[in-house]
Amino acid sequence: MTNAGNKRIEQNDPKGKVLQHVKPDMMCGEVHTISIYKPTIIVDSHMHIQSGRCAPLQFVRDQGPQPVAMLQTATSASRGWIEWSGLTLGAIFTLLFEPVWAPARAASRLFNNGSKNPDEGILQASPVIDLVAEQKKNTIDVAEDFILEREKVLASYFMKEALYQDVPHLVFTSVVMTMDMEYCHIDGYFGLKVYNPLYEKREDIDANKPCAYWTPQHGEWVKSPRDKSVYVKRDKQADTTEKHLMPKEFEKYQEEAQIEGITAAYLDDKGNARELKIVAAPVLMQDKETELYENWIKQMQYTERAVVKYPLKLLPMYHFDPRRWHLEKNATEVLDKVGDKGLYLGFKMYTAQGYRPWDPRLPILKDFYAKCCLRGIPILNHCTPKGAAAYERDEYYAFEHPLDGENDRKQKQDKKSDYFSRHFVSPQAWKKLLDGGAELEDEQGCVAFNNLYLCLAHFGGPTDLGMEWNRQIIEMIESGEYPNLYTDISSSFADSGFRKDFKAIIQKHPKIKDRILFGTDWYMTFVYSAPFVGKNLWDYCTETKKFLDDFDTSLWPAFTQYNPYRFYRLDQQIGRIAENIIEMRAKDKKIREVLKPFDEEQIDEIRKEAAWIKAANQGHVIYKETP
Repeated sequence: MTNAGNKRIEQNDPKGKVLQHVKPDMMCGEVHTISIYKPTIIVDSHMHIQSGRCAPLQFVRDQGPQPVAMLQTATSASRGWIEWSGLTLGAIFTLLFEPVWAPARAASRLFNNGSKNPDEGILQASPVIDLVAEQKKNTIDVAEDFILEREKVLASYFMKEALYQDVPHLVFTSVVMTMDMEYCHIDGYFGLKVYNPLYEKREDIDANKPCAYWTPQHGEWVKSPRDKSVYVKRDKQADTTEKHLMPKEFEKYQEEAQIEGITAAYLDDKGNARELKIVAAPVLMQDKETELYENWIKQMQYTERAVVKYPLKLLPMYHFDPRRWHLEKNATEVLDKVGDKGLYLGFKMYTAQGYRPWDPRLPILKDFYAKCCLRGIPILNHCTPKGAAAYERDEYYAFEHPLDGENDRKQKQDKKSDYFSRHFVSPQAWKKLLDGGAELEDEQGCVAFNNLYLCLAHFGGPTDLGMEWNRQIIEMIESGEYPNLYTDISSSFADSGFRKDFKAIIQKHPKIKDRILFGTDWYMTFVYSAPFVGKNLWDYCTETKKFLDDFDTSLWPAFTQYNPYRFYRLDQQIGRIAENIIEMRAKDKKIREVLKPFDEEQIDEIRKEAAWIKAANQGHVIYKETP
């Protein structure tokens, strides 16, 4: 409390409330706002546990510096070779540069008064080694590694920080971004996966045990741009039932495809499924790749197992790729993932995987966004020029879809080099969506999309184009037209230049601090500084908090608690997720094969934790004085 002539912003209060003047005589019967804000929750709003082997090989070959990516693609490098070469390069970098970086790290920590990782030795391996070693593991093992890192950061750092020392209970929870990469190519528009499974016998289908995968390879029989000569419309109704082929059936399928093309489908302007032939060769992947690849179903099984094994420590987001769902003409089933019986907090999207935020080629999007608006379902989308873009991104410029119209032709007036990032990934591409709306048959009136709960992740990122996107995000937030638009600082804060720019941005645009989420993007942070100085979970958390606290102590609790509660609506959703975790652990057959149901004591603890999380953000209470 202060007197009226000495107003100041209360420290550690994300709402930035000015301390209220209180009369000496407290027996006046007046109403006073008393700040009792004490942060007790830390939310990492954006991180990953999916295996690197969830990505198809064509995508993996496209990663890394451009010369490396070109070499890997030209030589059709195997996954095993790429992983081995990454580990080998990491070892070379370690031998060459670690003798220089080790004393530099020690000096930096000494002068900056940084927190030392208790498990950190004098010498460290190159982050390339850490990254590749993590990517090689399956999703459940990556989750186990994260839990170990999380416990260390919580016990040895956060619980010793002055901000949290007096709290009766401290929660550190992380929002898991799943990654559906099975449609991350142009042919995904027509319901065709990058990897299409074959099965030895019919019962292997339900067991998710493919014996091989085939992929559509363009240029095998004919080389041409992705225009109407490659995607040939057929004047007939399409059968959109997923085909499950056996090896012998595939041989005949290959022969037919060589003559007629690969059969696929799209929805016409009236919503009818129409057949289309794709001029491409169905090519078998190597047996070793079938063994290593972790498909979407397996990733989901592993993710859900981790979520129920460590209740409320991991809160999953379901990856919505409209190309998986659009031939079904509605989004009802996918919305169940975040419904009353769902385990997921909201939806992850990744338009850089090859579709536009507002894409007429995918009519399902209009219905999907409208229902997310009506139900307050949060969506987080990758929004930086860096990252895991579609490996065919340079071919989208020449691609022609049967539904393309005048607007598509206007977009291609841009330079080819700008087309994909501008119309598929940038904040301006999302602004076009937010400025629109949809009329739903089963709802009354038009649904405006400007109220969509949307987070444009990475705040643009640490590149020149990324900082331009950063400014676009700021303009959109400050316009006041999008009340539920947020951004996060995941990955980007691994870059010292970005952190410096961020400080100036916050000082110039103080209003946006209510729309920023803290995220680590673990374990992707190794990529940003490789091959020399990677950021593990300890580094990212400790360095981010220290940097923010050095110029505004209200930012850390705002980014890690106050803002995530409003974006993810944690107080409203945590009870549902807790009960569904308990239910899944008790009744899901696959879960019960590896985990026992919770006992009554464990169930009680989960419900107490959920109750704590639900109530923890009630930071300001109105009290009325009584005589």
